[in-house]
This record gives sequence, structure tokens and C-alpha cells, in this order.
Amino acid sequence: MEFLSPVWKGLLTGLMFTLTFGTVFFSLIQTSIKRGLREGLYIASGVLMSDTFYISIAVLGSSFIVDKVEHYDHIIRMIGFCFLTLLGIRSIIKKEIVRAEDYQPAERKGVLYILKGIMLNSINPMVLIAWLGVATYIETVTRFSFDQVLLFFSVVLITMFSAMFGICYFAGKLKHVLSPSNMHRLNVFSGLVFIVFAIVIIWPVTGLSNF
Repeated sequence: MEFLSPVWKGLLTGLMFTLTFGTVFFSLIQTSIKRGLREGLYIASGVLMSDTFYISIAVLGSSFIVDKVEHYDHIIRMIGFCFLTLLGIRSIIKKEIVRAEDYQPAERKGVLYILKGIMLNSINPMVLIAWLGVATYIETVTRFSFDQVLLFFSVVLITMFSAMFGICYFAGKLKHVLSPSNMHRLNVFSGLVFIVFAIVIIWPVTGLSNF
């Protein structure tokens, strides 16, 4: 029974974090439709690696880490703004042309999709803050043992990856029924979402948020 609490709390936490996918969500859909399930899962794997790294920091974290995050907050937000803006512009202006190689295996590109997933998840400084908050809650409120903490975060990550797998799987089913024009509309919409999130990330440090 002592392991039941970490399981259901980890499940709820994982589901909660799936609601904050943001740009990851649209990137998973866009990539899975255009490139296929495997490439979408590469991005999901990158996201999972990033979250695992952040969770490790959060579990071992302290006020020192929080201070460092706040100190480099401007830099992280600027990098995130530039990265998302470039992705958004590229997605909007790119013309959709169906090519045979789009549907061929792309083993060499796998690492690039993984890196894209890592970047998409890492450019938002609030991700680490969120995991620090969860780790603090687990430590101060639930008072889980070390084994329970491992179980809790394992369930969280499994839940999140399952959600991303579902997104990739069902999105991938659409790629053979979407026309190039519809794909272009999806790219424009995704690009606009990336740009909006870029503005959201940079807004707190522009000084305009005080007005």
C-alpha cells in the first residue's frame, strides 16, 4: 500500500504536465504528420531526456539552484525567444512540397529530432521551476522515501511519454490524407503558435509587463 500513493500521485502529476506541452504538442503533431511516428517519438524522447535531467536537478536541488536559475533567467528567455521565433518563421514561410524522401527512413536525422525535443523543452526556464516545485512538495508534504520518490517520478515520466506517444500515433495516421495545402495551413498555424510562445517567454523581461 505504501507504493500506491506514489503511483496515483505520479499519474495525476504526469497528466497535469501533459497540459503544459505547449510548443512540444504542436511540434509532435507537425513532425508526426509530415515525417511519421518514429520521428515524432524521437522528439518525445528528447523531451523525456530533458525532463529527466531537470528532475534529477530538482531532486538534488537547493536554493542555490533556484538563485542560479533566476540569475540566468534573461539569457535563457532570450535563447528561447530566438529559437522559437526562428522555428515559427521557418514553419510559416516553408512551402509544402510532397517529396518521396519525406516518407523514407531517416536514421541519420534521428539525433537531430532528439536534440529538437531537448531544446523545445529546455528553453523555458519555468520547466525547471515547475519540477523544483514538485520535488519540494514531494519532500515537504508527502515525505516519500527514496524508493517512493523514484517510483513517483518514474510514473510521471511514463505517463508523459504515453501521452506523447498517443499524440504522435494519432497524428501520424493523418499524413496520408492531408493535401499539401492543408499541410501548409498546419505549418502556418504551428508557426504562429511558436511565435506566440516566444513572445510569452520573452515578455516578463521586456519591461512592458509592468504596464
